[in-house]
Amino acid sequence: MTRNRPVDFGFVAHDDAELLAQMAMVRAGGTGWINIAPVIDEEHQPPEPGPFAFLGGSTHQVPVITWMPGKRHAGRPVKPTTVGLQHASGPRVAWRLRDLGQPVPAGWRVTQDHPRRGLVAEVPADADNREVIGWLLRAATTVCQVEMTGRWTAAVHPGLP
Repeated sequence: MTRNRPVDFGFVAHDDAELLAQMAMVRAGGTGWINIAPVIDEEHQPPEPGPFAFLGGSTHQVPVITWMPGKRHAGRPVKPTTVGLQHASGPRVAWRLRDLGQPVPAGWRVTQDHPRRGLVAEVPADADNREVIGWLLRAATTVCQVEMTGRWTAAVHPGLP
């Protein structure tokens, strides 16, 4: 069994044509996921976690977004899209985001909000990709602990052939 290598590219805005096309391709393929992270200039990069970092809280000072479309199974409804946000901003990030003007959108169901494993939510399968990625980028910007450039990098993992 061989794995496809991820397709990496950079973008600036949530409505980037390549990003939306890649999301549509992964959704149509029924397998795979996309990881997104902000681009951080070298002088603002956080130090690498030490050897005992696993004993403390999250080490994701630079947040990482994951988007995975819902699976399609013959004869059954499409499962919800799953989104994740790894961060180092502490517990109950969904509440903090709400208080900072970026509440989890209505209709999304938070399935995990953990300081080490991050925020995970189920999004209705028919949700607009542009709106989903827009909220994820705003949320990641809100919880990022270092200065960002305004650019993002995406790694598209198309799954197994």
